[in-house]
Amino acid sequence: MHRIPRASEWLGALAFFLALWTPQRALAGRYDVDLARLTSNAAGEFAPRNDDFRSLSSELGTLFAPRPMDPGDSLGLSGFSFSADVTVNTLGGDKPYWADTTDDSAGNVAPSLQIMGRKGLYPGIELGAAATHLFDSRMWSMGGYFKLALHEGFHHLPIPTIALRGTFARLLGAKDFSLTTGAITVTISHIFGVGKTYSLTPYLGYEALFVVSRSSPLSVPPDCDITMSPPDGCAGLPPGAISEFTFEDAGVIIRHRPHLGLRFLFSVMRLGFEAMIVPGGRRDGEVDGQTVSDGSSFQQQYTFSVGLDF
Repeated sequence: MHRIPRASEWLGALAFFLALWTPQRALAGRYDVDLARLTSNAAGEFAPRNDDFRSLSSELGTLFAPRPMDPGDSLGLSGFSFSADVTVNTLGGDKPYWADTTDDSAGNVAPSLQIMGRKGLYPGIELGAAATHLFDSRMWSMGGYFKLALHEGFHHLPIPTIALRGTFARLLGAKDFSLTTGAITVTISHIFGVGKTYSLTPYLGYEALFVVSRSSPLSVPPDCDITMSPPDGCAGLPPGAISEFTFEDAGVIIRHRPHLGLRFLFSVMRLGFEAMIVPGGRRDGEVDGQTVSDGSSFQQQYTFSVGLDF
């Protein structure tokens, strides 16, 4: 005979599931940034550090933009692919725009995870979607993927496959921060068969990455919230020292991402490695007639991929 659960047990189970579903205040991770700290204080007046904001946006855009992780050949009309990609990224963790906006030292290396699914729709055409998460942060990016193989199928001749890709992504989970990336990629590859079920495909590519960013309204000093009634954390400050500002879009940031990789395919199992080199940003922007420089660091991204190709 089955025992009927007591009322206290039902209440305990209900409390457990409510605890799981009730939104909790997330603690800031090592790489979560607080943009309100990117200000300089001269003669009691706070001013936004637009150069540092542009440099930080440039590096974050590089971290969260989707990575190709695939040679030029398409999946074909009935093909489908799913992969999980772990990347070791370098960043300028010792630069002021990281040191001043994070609670803990960001360091110069940050791991991330990319999940991507791709579907072949017609010979040479693929559509897909990707999600990228920076570990030890609350930030994710969600994006889309398009691929067009311009020249493929000559696997038994020394003729490479050439493909074009387009990707876009939107940053989620960042405090007071809006960031969007888009990219155009050219890839050259060639398949080398090993037996009847194995293949190795080296590939080489170049990607032009475009980053656009801006912030929501921010209060300075950082601990002063003038939107509260009464204002929170503003005690003892003269009215002239309290203000609100926004980091405006200073124009498109451009990063160059040459890369090379290798895909190993056994039946439906795929393994991959990709190395991406990203020279420091050099494209200046403009806000209110003032030049805003991108001083982002030279970055490297090394990605290991595991997936299935059907």
